[in-house]
Amino acid sequence: MGGYRLALSKYAQFSDRSRRREYWGFVLVNFLIYVVFSILLAIAGYDFETMEPSGFAVVILVVLAIYGLAILIPSLALQWRRYQDIGWPGAVSIIGWFFPLLTFIVALIPGNVGANQYGPDPKG
Repeated sequence: MGGYRLALSKYAQFSDRSRRREYWGFVLVNFLIYVVFSILLAIAGYDFETMEPSGFAVVILVVLAIYGLAILIPSLALQWRRYQDIGWPGAVSIIGWFFPLLTFIVALIPGNVGANQYGPDPKG
């Protein structure tokens, strides 16, 4: 939960660096939130085969869309900072939008020890 809060506290901060712990904490909490939304949709009678919402499922989908938009900027900023933590320019993260495996690999690589051109070591 700490990584999630930390990522949100740096809402649109594209400078600096982010540790793997912050990145994976944010990913985990978002995954769990989407699981909860999926369960709520199933309870509300959403038909996952035809993808036709009905009744309360529409409300859940609207809330889900608003949540997705709300975390868009923090997600992009976190990904940008994660690339900078390993010493790559944050702009390279744009390639990761089209090749998610790249971002997955970057998320597994330990950050540079000590300060790099993007800021001090977030581990301290």
